[in-house]
Amino acid sequence: MGVLHKHTDTELLVCLRQGDGAAFDELYRRYAKKLMAFSRTFFFDQHLAEEAVQVVFVRIWERRHKLDASKSFKSYLFQAAKHYMYNHVRNRKKECCLDEAAGQVELAGQQRETELAYQELEDLAMELINNLPKVQQEVFKLNKLDGMNSEQIALQMNLSKRTIEHHIYLATKTLKKSLLQYPSFQVMFVLGINFGIIG
Repeated sequence: MGVLHKHTDTELLVCLRQGDGAAFDELYRRYAKKLMAFSRTFFFDQHLAEEAVQVVFVRIWERRHKLDASKSFKSYLFQAAKHYMYNHVRNRKKECCLDEAAGQVELAGQQRETELAYQELEDLAMELINNLPKVQQEVFKLNKLDGMNSEQIALQMNLSKRTIEHHIYLATKTLKKSLLQYPSFQVMFVLGINFGIIG
Protein backbone atom coordinates (compact mmCIF):
# COMPACT_ATOMS: atom_id res chain seq x y z
CA MET A 1 0.00 0.00 0.00
CA GLY A 2 1.47 3.33 -1.05
CA VAL A 3 1.60 6.63 0.80
CA LEU A 4 -1.50 7.85 -1.04
CA HIS A 5 -3.75 5.69 1.14
CA LYS A 6 -3.47 8.47 3.74
CA HIS A 7 -4.88 11.05 1.34
CA THR A 8 -8.56 12.06 1.35
CA ASP A 9 -10.68 11.56 -1.76
CA THR A 10 -10.59 15.31 -2.33
CA GLU A 11 -6.78 15.38 -2.27
CA LEU A 12 -6.65 12.44 -4.65
CA LEU A 13 -9.09 14.13 -7.04
CA VAL A 14 -6.89 17.23 -7.15
CA CYS A 15 -3.94 15.01 -8.09
CA LEU A 16 -6.02 13.05 -10.59
CA ARG A 17 -7.08 16.24 -12.36
CA GLN A 18 -3.38 16.87 -12.94
CA GLY A 19 -2.96 13.42 -14.52
CA ASP A 20 -1.52 11.59 -11.50
CA GLY A 21 -1.83 7.87 -12.28
CA ALA A 22 -1.01 6.84 -8.71
CA ALA A 23 -3.97 8.89 -7.43
CA PHE A 24 -6.21 7.12 -9.94
CA ASP A 25 -4.91 3.72 -8.78
CA GLU A 26 -5.64 4.61 -5.15
CA LEU A 27 -9.22 5.67 -5.94
CA TYR A 28 -9.68 2.45 -7.91
CA ARG A 29 -8.37 0.44 -4.96
CA ARG A 30 -10.81 2.17 -2.61
CA TYR A 31 -13.94 1.86 -4.69
CA ALA A 32 -13.67 -0.90 -7.31
CA LYS A 33 -14.98 -3.67 -5.02
CA LYS A 34 -17.88 -1.55 -3.76
CA LEU A 35 -18.79 -0.55 -7.30
CA MET A 36 -18.58 -4.20 -8.37
CA ALA A 37 -20.99 -5.22 -5.59
CA PHE A 38 -23.36 -2.48 -6.72
CA SER A 39 -23.06 -3.52 -10.39
CA ARG A 40 -23.94 -7.12 -9.51
CA THR A 41 -27.35 -5.93 -8.26
CA PHE A 42 -28.08 -4.93 -11.87
CA PHE A 43 -26.04 -7.44 -13.83
CA PHE A 44 -26.32 -11.04 -12.69
CA ASP A 45 -23.64 -11.88 -15.25
CA GLN A 46 -20.21 -11.44 -13.65
CA HIS A 47 -18.62 -10.35 -16.92
CA LEU A 48 -21.19 -7.62 -17.55
CA ALA A 49 -20.70 -6.30 -14.01
CA GLU A 50 -16.91 -6.29 -14.45
CA GLU A 51 -17.27 -4.50 -17.77
CA ALA A 52 -19.45 -1.84 -16.13
CA VAL A 53 -16.83 -1.15 -13.47
CA GLN A 54 -14.02 -0.97 -16.02
CA VAL A 55 -15.94 1.35 -18.34
CA VAL A 56 -16.84 3.72 -15.48
CA PHE A 57 -13.22 3.99 -14.32
CA VAL A 58 -11.91 4.38 -17.88
CA ARG A 59 -14.33 7.26 -18.40
CA ILE A 60 -13.23 8.84 -15.13
CA TRP A 61 -9.63 8.74 -16.32
CA GLU A 62 -10.57 10.15 -19.73
CA ARG A 63 -12.57 12.98 -18.14
CA ARG A 64 -10.23 13.56 -15.20
CA HIS A 65 -9.64 17.21 -16.12
CA LYS A 66 -13.38 17.95 -15.73
CA LEU A 67 -13.79 16.33 -12.29
CA ASP A 68 -14.96 18.64 -9.50
CA ALA A 69 -12.74 18.00 -6.49
CA SER A 70 -15.17 19.84 -4.22
CA LYS A 71 -17.88 17.19 -4.74
CA SER A 72 -18.12 13.64 -3.39
CA PHE A 73 -16.18 11.22 -5.60
CA LYS A 74 -18.18 8.30 -4.22
CA SER A 75 -21.49 9.88 -5.24
CA TYR A 76 -20.13 10.75 -8.68
CA LEU A 77 -18.87 7.18 -9.10
CA PHE A 78 -22.19 5.51 -8.28
CA GLN A 79 -24.12 8.00 -10.42
CA ALA A 80 -21.82 7.18 -13.33
CA ALA A 81 -22.40 3.45 -12.76
CA LYS A 82 -26.19 3.90 -12.71
CA HIS A 83 -26.01 5.97 -15.90
CA TYR A 84 -24.03 3.19 -17.59
CA MET A 85 -26.53 0.55 -16.44
CA TYR A 86 -29.56 2.48 -17.67
CA ASN A 87 -27.91 3.05 -21.04
CA HIS A 88 -27.17 -0.66 -21.25
CA VAL A 89 -30.83 -1.54 -20.62
CA ARG A 90 -32.00 1.10 -23.10
CA ASN A 91 -29.68 -0.25 -25.80
CA ARG A 92 -30.78 -3.81 -25.10
CA LYS A 93 -34.42 -2.74 -25.47
CA LYS A 94 -33.66 -1.42 -28.95
CA GLU A 95 -32.05 -4.72 -29.91
CA CYS A 96 -34.53 -7.15 -28.38
CA CYS A 97 -37.56 -8.56 -30.18
CA LEU A 98 -41.16 -8.26 -28.97
CA ASP A 99 -40.96 -11.61 -27.17
CA GLU A 100 -38.24 -10.20 -24.94
CA ALA A 101 -40.03 -6.92 -24.20
CA ALA A 102 -41.90 -8.22 -21.14
CA GLY A 103 -38.68 -9.53 -19.65
CA GLN A 104 -36.95 -6.20 -20.19
CA VAL A 105 -39.80 -4.31 -18.52
CA GLU A 106 -39.56 -6.63 -15.53
CA LEU A 107 -35.77 -6.09 -15.38
CA ALA A 108 -36.23 -2.32 -15.54
CA GLY A 109 -38.73 -2.57 -12.67
CA GLN A 110 -36.25 -4.58 -10.61
CA GLN A 111 -33.55 -2.01 -11.30
CA ARG A 112 -35.85 0.81 -10.21
CA GLU A 113 -36.60 -1.06 -6.98
CA THR A 114 -32.89 -1.57 -6.42
CA GLU A 115 -32.21 2.12 -6.96
CA LEU A 116 -34.96 3.07 -4.49
CA ALA A 117 -33.62 0.58 -1.93
CA TYR A 118 -30.14 2.02 -2.38
CA GLN A 119 -31.38 5.56 -1.81
CA GLU A 120 -33.55 4.60 1.18
CA LEU A 121 -30.69 2.79 2.89
CA GLU A 122 -28.29 5.63 2.17
CA ASP A 123 -30.79 8.13 3.57
CA LEU A 124 -31.34 5.95 6.64
CA ALA A 125 -27.61 5.63 7.29
CA MET A 126 -27.10 9.39 6.92
CA GLU A 127 -30.03 10.10 9.24
CA LEU A 128 -28.55 7.82 11.90
CA ILE A 129 -25.11 9.41 11.46
CA ASN A 130 -26.64 12.88 11.87
CA ASN A 131 -28.25 11.76 15.14
CA LEU A 132 -24.89 10.95 16.71
CA PRO A 133 -23.44 13.32 19.33
CA LYS A 134 -21.86 16.30 17.55
CA VAL A 135 -18.20 15.33 18.01
CA GLN A 136 -18.80 11.65 17.17
CA GLN A 137 -20.72 12.72 14.08
CA GLU A 138 -17.94 14.98 12.87
CA VAL A 139 -15.22 12.42 13.54
CA PHE A 140 -17.18 9.62 11.87
CA LYS A 141 -17.91 11.66 8.74
CA LEU A 142 -14.28 12.73 8.39
CA ASN A 143 -13.10 9.14 8.82
CA LYS A 144 -15.66 7.07 6.94
CA LEU A 145 -17.02 9.50 4.37
CA ASP A 146 -14.03 11.74 3.67
CA GLY A 147 -11.42 9.00 4.06
CA MET A 148 -9.27 10.74 6.66
CA ASN A 149 -7.34 8.59 9.14
CA SER A 150 -7.37 9.13 12.91
CA GLU A 151 -4.06 10.97 12.84
CA GLN A 152 -5.27 13.50 10.26
CA ILE A 153 -8.52 14.04 12.14
CA ALA A 154 -6.66 14.51 15.44
CA LEU A 155 -4.57 17.28 13.88
CA GLN A 156 -7.59 18.97 12.32
CA MET A 157 -9.73 18.84 15.48
CA ASN A 158 -6.88 19.44 17.92
CA LEU A 159 -7.60 16.22 19.83
CA SER A 160 -5.46 13.20 20.65
CA LYS A 161 -5.32 10.30 18.21
CA ARG A 162 -6.59 7.96 20.95
CA THR A 163 -9.62 10.20 21.56
CA ILE A 164 -10.43 10.19 17.86
CA GLU A 165 -10.18 6.40 17.69
CA HIS A 166 -12.48 6.14 20.69
CA HIS A 167 -15.07 8.39 19.02
CA ILE A 168 -14.90 6.27 15.85
CA TYR A 169 -15.41 3.11 17.91
CA LEU A 170 -18.40 4.55 19.81
CA ALA A 171 -20.02 5.93 16.64
CA THR A 172 -19.59 2.63 14.78
CA LYS A 173 -20.99 0.64 17.70
CA THR A 174 -24.04 2.93 17.96
CA LEU A 175 -24.74 2.81 14.22
CA LYS A 176 -24.45 -0.97 14.02
CA LYS A 177 -26.88 -1.34 16.91
CA SER A 178 -29.34 1.07 15.27
CA LEU A 179 -29.11 -0.51 11.82
CA LEU A 180 -29.69 -4.02 13.14
CA GLN A 181 -33.23 -2.94 14.06
CA TYR A 182 -34.06 -2.65 10.34
CA PRO A 183 -34.81 -5.82 8.30
CA SER A 184 -33.38 -4.15 5.20
CA PHE A 185 -29.97 -3.87 6.86
CA GLN A 186 -28.81 -7.11 5.21
CA VAL A 187 -29.33 -5.52 1.78
CA MET A 188 -26.51 -3.12 2.57
CA PHE A 189 -24.04 -5.98 2.19
CA VAL A 190 -25.28 -6.56 -1.37
CA LEU A 191 -25.34 -2.91 -2.35
CA GLY A 192 -22.00 -2.13 -0.78
CA ILE A 193 -23.47 0.84 1.07
CA ASN A 194 -21.75 0.46 4.39
CA PHE A 195 -20.14 3.85 5.11
CA GLY A 196 -17.42 1.88 6.89
CA ILE A 197 -19.94 0.69 9.47
CA ILE A 198 -19.83 -2.99 8.55
CA GLY A 199 -16.85 -5.18 9.20
